[in-house]
This record gives sequence, C-alpha cells and structure tokens, in this order.
Amino acid sequence: MLKPQFETAFEFSDCWVNDARMVALNARDAADRGATIRTRTVVTSARREDGIWHVGRSDTQSGQRETVKARLLVNASGPWVNQVLSGTLGQNRVGNVRLVQGSHIVVKKLYDHDRCYMFQNADGRISFVIPYESEFTLIGTTDHDCEGDPRDVKISASEIDYLCGIANEYFDKPISTADVVWSYSGVRPLYADGASKAQETTRDYVLKTSGHKGDAADQCLDFSSVDSASLR
Repeated sequence: MLKPQFETAFEFSDCWVNDARMVALNARDAADRGATIRTRTVVTSARREDGIWHVGRSDTQSGQRETVKARLLVNASGPWVNQVLSGTLGQNRVGNVRLVQGSHIVVKKLYDHDRCYMFQNADGRISFVIPYESEFTLIGTTDHDCEGDPRDVKISASEIDYLCGIANEYFDKPISTADVVWSYSGVRPLYADGASKAQETTRDYVLKTSGHKGDAADQCLDFSSVDSASLR
C-alpha cells in the first residue's frame, strides 16, 4: 500500500482497450467497406505521374511485386515516417519527427484493489502504477530520445532504476531490479517542435499535405501513439 503520509487523492474514471484487437477490428471494418487489406507488404516506391500516384509494393512472404494507382497516398508509418519520405518517396522534407522512448516494468502486485495510481514525480513528469493481469503491477513510463532503429528498442538499466525509484517513493513495499518480472519499451513518433527535453515534446497530432492543385495528393500522418514496441 501507499506510505502513510499520503492521505489525499483525486479519483476519476478512464478506460482501456486491447490495442492489437482494435487494429484487427479496424482492418475488418475497412474490408467490409471495400478496402483491400495487405498485411506483410512493403511499399517499395511511390511517384506522381499524370496526376496519379503509382505505388510499388512487395509481399514479404511470397516476394510478389505489383504496382497500384491511387489519387491519395497516406504515410502513416509511425517511427518510420522520415524513412518513407526520404527512401521510398525520395523527398528531402524530413526531420519533423522526434522519436521518444517510453519503457515500462511489471512486478508482483503491490496492492490488492483494482484502481490505478497517477503520481507527480520530482522531475515534473507524471507516472502511473496499474493493476496488471491479476497478479502483477505495471509501472510506467519513461521519456528519452531514441537513437537507432525503433525495432531494436529495449529498456535500459537506468530506466529500470528510475521506475523502481518512482514506486519506492510512494509505496511502503520497496522494489528493486530483482523484482522486475517483465518489461517492454515503445517508441513514440512525436512532432519535433524544438522542445529541449523529450518529456516536453508535444503529443498533439500533426497532419501535413503536399502537392499542387491537380496533383495526386499525399498526406503525412507524422505522429501518433506508440507504434513500435519491443517485448523483453
């Protein structure tokens, strides 16, 4: 339970969703409305020609290649937005994305009720502690710039120490690295608004369009929530 000096809190209601299932349901709904869903498919090229996008794609399992045509192209590739812009589209309009890593740890449950906690940390950040899978507690999250390929992201020792320290500041049962039974990390593709610290970077969505009147349009959904996760 919480340390005895913490006596006052505010309570509010929220909800959670199985994000993997939500993606599947969105795809199923789109297919029911006429969309073609192509999983395990890579876009290899995209060019405007006579007012139409010509998009090359390749099936990563069969190797089959094809070209499709479209009036509108949406780049919703999360942490790989810049890679798609520069590599696939051959554009120089990159550098608008700031990749920020957030990590979480799971320990054996720290309390018996079904409510979560949100804490104000000494560094000004907000953290959360949530009941997880009946027998565990989830603690998150961190904020720091991610370097390298988002596919390779994983929690660092300093992040584990940071998250353990958050729990130890508020709960009467101390935890350490040895108590971590699982961890995972994700990468947030955020708008590079010039903030000096990763934690201060805006979480707003940014939609950019390009092209001239009469051109095939492209939209760049630069930034969304966690798009790349590494489970450890």
